[in-house]
This record gives sequence, structure tokens and C-alpha cells, in this order.
Amino acid sequence: MSIEIRKLKNGIPVLINNIESVNTISMGVYVKTGARNEYSYESGVSHFIEHMMFKGTTTRTAKQISEEIDNEGGIINAYTSRDTTCYYIKMLASKIDKGIEILTDMFLNSTFTQENLERERNVIIEEIRMYDDIPEEVVHDENIRFALTGPQSNSVSGTIDSVKGITRDIFLKYYNEQYRASNMVISIVGKMDVEKIFNDLNEGFGKIEDKEVTRFIDPTYKINSGEKIIKKDTNQVHLCFNSKGVGLLDKNKYPAAIISSVLGGNMSSRLFQKIREEKGLAYSVYTYSTAFIEDGVFTVYAGTTKESYKEVLEIIKTELSDIKENGITAYELQKSKNQFLSLLTFALEGTKEKMERMANSYLTYDRVIEIDEIIKLIEKITLEDIKDVAKMIFDEKYYSWTVLGDIE
Repeated sequence: MSIEIRKLKNGIPVLINNIESVNTISMGVYVKTGARNEYSYESGVSHFIEHMMFKGTTTRTAKQISEEIDNEGGIINAYTSRDTTCYYIKMLASKIDKGIEILTDMFLNSTFTQENLERERNVIIEEIRMYDDIPEEVVHDENIRFALTGPQSNSVSGTIDSVKGITRDIFLKYYNEQYRASNMVISIVGKMDVEKIFNDLNEGFGKIEDKEVTRFIDPTYKINSGEKIIKKDTNQVHLCFNSKGVGLLDKNKYPAAIISSVLGGNMSSRLFQKIREEKGLAYSVYTYSTAFIEDGVFTVYAGTTKESYKEVLEIIKTELSDIKENGITAYELQKSKNQFLSLLTFALEGTKEKMERMANSYLTYDRVIEIDEIIKLIEKITLEDIKDVAKMIFDEKYYSWTVLGDIE
């Protein structure tokens, strides 16, 4: 994979991977801002801006933005996380000019009218209400807020009250502070005329100014312990169990990922087999990590019953303790390595997947890490590495759990 990194006249890095063997192009514009960059009174504003970017420019209505991309057979979308907002397109290589034109228009000429702001505010409030009706969505959001104290656990959507309180002035102040050249990265993958596309980006995105910003969000965080019960009339009990995780820059992140895979990464994992297959206590069981630059949280999720959730909790604690004391087997280590190598290969198959991998790598490390480098790191992991990392993350002082359901 030959990756070229150029910079626009205003300093925005452009990550370019020209692939002659495909007929599509995926391009993402990444803004290094999300829920963790928000003050409490503007909670949800990053997500609000993401919605509003599609609501009209000085030259296009919201309908025209989507219609012009649809007419070319392309895809345009966006997402907001706790630390990043991404706007992306996927087009036939021959149609990419139109995609770049529209993304440029959105970034340079969005109007953010009061009328559109009020209309979209109502849409976002309905989106929050929709997720509030999905217990599994609620438990994950509430869980990270309970497990972690700090801006890293801020809600992406915000609350109904916080969204109602975002005035146009608050909205524009945040937008002008965060949507600046030094806070952006562009990632583009596919079959392209590199010089033409770079020149087009320079003519458009190269006009975005950089600004001095005084915004400061204290990154101090604390991993909490204990139990949180959320009483809700549900058929299932939704359980999230947490321990300490590892940060994005931590050298132990790959051994920690192996541990997560062994515990709950697939249908043959320990927790899936013990909780679902052997005891029939849950339908859904899996593990995941929430990672930040500073640190992370390791989580086990299970959808169970009010009669069984305490037993499920004990099984989780027992399995974590077993890996902490005894590590994993050579077979489990090799199986997880094989799975990771497969996932890395899958990530090279589509232009969108490559676009995301390049951008995420650059945003985290300020460089694009080649797949071969990651493969070498994974292949070097030993059983002793796994045991050392397990002892570090499975410390009972970091244990917490959130239980949502019809329980006392």
C-alpha cells in the first residue's frame, strides 16, 4: 500500500492512496472534535453541527445536496464520536469531482439558518428519544458515564435539555473554534488523478482558515468502581461489566485486544460458551474496549434475565480472574492472532475501510502505520505478555457494572 501525504496551502494534511485496480474513490474529511471537546452547557453540539452541515449552503438546498450525490450513484454520510467528526463520500472514480465539489460547498458555504437550526433540533431530540426507547443503547451510554469520570465519557448526542439550550450563537462559536485548518485531516483512497484532486482540494479546502483557540477541556479522568442499577420496564436485563482498559498510545493495546477476543470476541470465546452455550443464561454476550489517548475501559455486555444477572456477573468475574492468574492457552493465542490478521486483511479490501484506517492512524499517531508493522507487533505477542497485561487491567479496584432492567 503506497501512501502519500501532502499538505494543502493552509496546512491540512491529505492522505492519498492511489489504487489503479479499483473503480471507486472514498474520501473522508475528519475534524478532530467530538463530545469530549464540549462544555457541559453545549453537550451534543458536535453532533448537532454534523446534522446541520447537510441542511443547505448558499448555493444548494438540503435536498439538492443529497439529490446531486444520488444522481451520480454515490454515497454521502457522516458520523460523530467522542473525539472525531467525519464527513465522507464514496463515488465512482469518474464522478469524484461532483463529490468533492459538494463536500467543499458544505464546508465553505453552509448557512446554518435559524429556521433550519430549529427544525433539526427537533429531529435530534426525536433521535435521542428513539435511542432512549432501546434499552441496549441506553445501558452502553449510561455505563460509560458511570465507569469513567471525565470528558471522555461525555454523551455524543447530548440530552434533550442540553440540545434545547444550544443557541445559534453557541453553535457558531463552537463551529468557528473547532472547524479550523489545524484541526482537520482529509483521507482519500481509490483510482484517481492525484494532481487534479489535490489541486481541487487546495482550491476549496485550502481556503479554510486557521484560528487561535482558547478552548480548554480538562482531560483529567478517573476510572470508577461499584454498581449502578437503572430500573426500567424491560423484558431483558442488560448488563455491562467494566474494568480498566488501555489507551490508544499504549504499547499493551494489542495484547489487551487479544484478551478481549478470547473472552468475548466471537462465538467460540470463553464467555459466550460459558454464559450462553453451557448455561443458557443469555442470548447476546460480547466484549469491547472504549479507548482514548489517555486510557480506556474494558467492557463485557450480556443480555440476560433478572433471575440470572447475578450469576452472569459471577461468571464474568471468575473468567477475568482466571486469565489474570493463569493466562490463556497457546491455542487461544494463535486463534486470536489469526482472527486479527483476517480483520486487517478485510480492512484492505474496500476503499472506505482503507480511508478510515489511514485517517484513524494519522489522527492517533500523526502518521499512517502500515499494516505490515501492525502484523509484526501482533505476531510478537507471547503468553507471558498476555498474563502481564491481564494482571494490569483486571484489578478489582477498577471493577464496575451497570444493570438496566426490571429489578430492584
